[in-house]
Amino acid sequence: MHTPDPSVERVTSTPARGWAVLLLFRAQGSSVILVSYTFGLFLPFIRDDLDISLLQAGLLQGVWWVTAATFALPFSAWLSRFRPVPVVLLSLILALPFLFMQAVATSFSFLILTRFCFVLFHVMATPGRTLLLQQWAAPRQYAQINSVGLSQHSVILALAVSTSALFITVVGSWRIAYLLIGGLLLAQAIAWVLVAQERKAPVPSFQSQLDEQVGTPLRALALYPQVWLIAAMMFFLSATWTAMVTFLPTLWLEERGVPLTLGGPMLGFLYYGLIPSGLFGGFLAQKVQNRKLLLGVPALFNVLFGVAITLTPNPILLMFLITGLGIVWVATPAIQVLPFEFPGIRPREIAVISSMVVTFSGLGFAVGPVVTGLVAQLTGSLQTGLVTLCLITSLGVVASAFYPGYARKTANPIICAEGDS
Repeated sequence: MHTPDPSVERVTSTPARGWAVLLLFRAQGSSVILVSYTFGLFLPFIRDDLDISLLQAGLLQGVWWVTAATFALPFSAWLSRFRPVPVVLLSLILALPFLFMQAVATSFSFLILTRFCFVLFHVMATPGRTLLLQQWAAPRQYAQINSVGLSQHSVILALAVSTSALFITVVGSWRIAYLLIGGLLLAQAIAWVLVAQERKAPVPSFQSQLDEQVGTPLRALALYPQVWLIAAMMFFLSATWTAMVTFLPTLWLEERGVPLTLGGPMLGFLYYGLIPSGLFGGFLAQKVQNRKLLLGVPALFNVLFGVAITLTPNPILLMFLITGLGIVWVATPAIQVLPFEFPGIRPREIAVISSMVVTFSGLGFAVGPVVTGLVAQLTGSLQTGLVTLCLITSLGVVASAFYPGYARKTANPIICAEGDS
């Protein structure tokens, strides 16, 4: 196991450009995820337009996350050897055409193929999640930056989810919405070229520091077995989320007569609470010394809120329950920095470990709607499908119980800024 070199100083303060780069990167991820998270609101229109079944709807949502889960780890192991800024730009350039192609899809097969290609190229940017932090930010601010990013993410998605149903009802076309998201992502690609100028990074020699690492970063998966517990918990957390955002609007519309113009804003409560509360992720990382609680408490409330939301017909109570399910994710900025605490871990190893968590989270996002759609197809009840999925995710509570409960003792990795010694 590697031991940090105490003679090397870390970046001590995150510059304004560093904040801009990291929040822009997070905004790119949020814009991409809009295509998945608004899918449930567009689903009734897509089903009418392309004549797809509930199972096919689950597959359309599932292929998104299966692709992310399949390629996140190999891309991180391979692409983590390169500077993250140009890799992110290449990812955007390759992915954008396939987003526009989804807007002109005329069949289930073409739509699922273009979704696959879009996500495939987006996943190329996965190692940037940790490498950009290490190139542009001070380690003590990692959780704080993730927390601000979560609040920003929540604002973007709250606006999108709350207005998408009204927008699509007025214009009558889910395709126009996809074209608008494509335009937004294109603007962000241009902004990336202007903002992410590596010569102004606190660690401009980042490539040479990556080159100094020997051996495969994949060995970190064996050196730090606790990552599998983090990954398992995120799997179940993610499964609940996509099952809800995919099928709740349809459940409300078909079984309770709630129109999409009301269902969209109700689903937006997933994000309303996260906008202010997401900022507390950095606080949790510092104050909750028992790391077992960072995993176990969100896992438990994820199950309770998921079941309650599915069974509750009262719209007022639903707003509070949906808000609660969203606030469960307040802990994720703290969870995301747990790998930085692993003793002696190196930058590329952190990228691989983070990608493993992304892989399991992606699998959860994929499994959630697929299992829900399958159970709904077999039982004829979408409510039964959602409840079944939520009960299965209680295994996340079990997984979190095995995570070491020790408090943080060190922060890694050691990345030096130019001029530090």
